[in-house]
Amino acid sequence: MEFALEAEGLTKVYQGKVVLYNFSLNIRKGEILGLLGPNGAGKSTFIRIISGLEEPDSGILKILGERAGKIGRRKIGVAPQENALYPLLTCTENLLYFGSLYGIGGKLARERAAQLLDNLGLEKKKNVPCQFLSGGMKRRLNLACALMHEPEIIILDEPTTGLDPATRVQMWKTVQEIVRKTGATLLLTTHYIEEAEALCSRIAFINSGQVVAEGTPNELKRRVGKELAKLTTIPGAPDKLIAIIKKINGIDAVTATEHGVVIEGNEISSKLPEISKALEKSGETIVELSLSRPSLEDVFLTMTGSKLREVVAVEPAKRN
Repeated sequence: MEFALEAEGLTKVYQGKVVLYNFSLNIRKGEILGLLGPNGAGKSTFIRIISGLEEPDSGILKILGERAGKIGRRKIGVAPQENALYPLLTCTENLLYFGSLYGIGGKLARERAAQLLDNLGLEKKKNVPCQFLSGGMKRRLNLACALMHEPEIIILDEPTTGLDPATRVQMWKTVQEIVRKTGATLLLTTHYIEEAEALCSRIAFINSGQVVAEGTPNELKRRVGKELAKLTTIPGAPDKLIAIIKKINGIDAVTATEHGVVIEGNEISSKLPEISKALEKSGETIVELSLSRPSLEDVFLTMTGSKLREVVAVEPAKRN
């Protein structure tokens, strides 16, 4: 398996505070990985280390199989949490400037700038100073600047912080389309659960500077609990319902209620069509159905004792 980014044992201390401690994470080529954690957990510090703005006190970072250095970092595009834009420059001028930092100029730079503005829905604003753009447009331009040199790895640090829900969803669609078209690897840091679930094929939880769990959203949820489906049927004979449902593979438990049953198991939602068909065949009609499942918030709370939106205090550095 090829990795775009490999972090092994990264540790970073600021003024006696441990911000990253033995941080290890591998990101596969072509995947969208979400680094999920509360404010102060170490997400932005990790991004700064990847970007070359900070050096770890210890540990190893590899970019596309090579030890991190100037050449490797040129293959990374970072859209920081705070917009890195020049307010008096137009959208096009901002893009041309950031392209020039990577040695891209002339016709090629103008073509890329025009294409990015078109792809991100900013073509009509190309000659507008970015200080006059809406918050959502500034975030899109911030992303476009990170893409001018066609990076193989894209890093988005809290890309939708401060945006309204509708603009946030539009930003998600934009990000998904970019990854689909370019095949780039994407690292997304966020504390929005819904954002991670909408965009990421894999998620890593970070707390107090360490990765505490990683996996697909479904894998993580299965670690802390199972799905529950509550069925009410007509005529609603619980003993009969239990006998029917227990014959279906993947059902862990079925318990009776007054007019139905509660079904427990992993990924019960995928079993509902089969359950419904079996009940109807036996003369039972489902009149009410509710489904509950663990959330990523539940996973994080179970593993750390903290909520994702809580601010986590970093620990003091240990003295030898």
